Amino acid sequence: MVHINGRIGSMSYNINKNNDITFREGLEHIQAHYPFYNKETLTDEYNNKKYSLQMIENSIGKLLDISEILKLIVFDCLIGNSDRHHSNWGVIPYIKNVDGENYLKLKLCPLYDNGSSLCAYEDNSDIEIFFKDKMKFEALVNTKSKSAIGWENERPIKHFDLLKKLKENEYKLTISYIEKIKDNVNEKSIDRILNEFDNNIISEDMKKLLKMFLFERRKRMLEIYNLKDEV
Repeated sequence: MVHINGRIGSMSYNINKNNDITFREGLEHIQAHYPFYNKETLTDEYNNKKYSLQMIENSIGKLLDISEILKLIVFDCLIGNSDRHHSNWGVIPYIKNVDGENYLKLKLCPLYDNGSSLCAYEDNSDIEIFFKDKMKFEALVNTKSKSAIGWENERPIKHFDLLKKLKENEYKLTISYIEKIKDNVNEKSIDRILNEFDNNIISEDMKKLLKMFLFERRKRMLEIYNLKDEV
């Protein structure tokens, strides 16, 4: 976390300190597969396909274990990240040897640029309204919570609607991630993280809102996967 010019932001650590890693933005692979992809509109102008999980899978599915992208989407659903566009994730190529033959493969880069999440755009002076107005809180958690990554040609799509698509179509590849959220996202773990930050960085009201926000999102994610909430 950083505090610059009166604003709070986040910094990602450098994964390539020794300059020995080749990093590629997702955009590079998408444009290689979809030559008419417009990075401004996030649309392939040749066939009018929108930026989506299926577009990502078509672009890199043979080189990357697609469950890594699914895990990313589940994480974004938990934190309410609305900005996972083609340049806000990347891959690292490596060589995998199988029976003496070398094959080019990809692994997902550690996540970065998660700033458009966790109530990032809510002003401290207005936070109290979310404690009093259920409709405002519902809008924060659900109505206005949309994923940058679409499903087929449905984009934008609300995070929880996208999660329902994953449950219906990719249950075996995603249930373990939901179970980890169930087991690891709790009051103790959230407090441990929030208490690392002085109230001058994250105010008491914002900490309270973040706990409400995460618990509500966790609850809805478990409901979608029919998991009993034991918190």
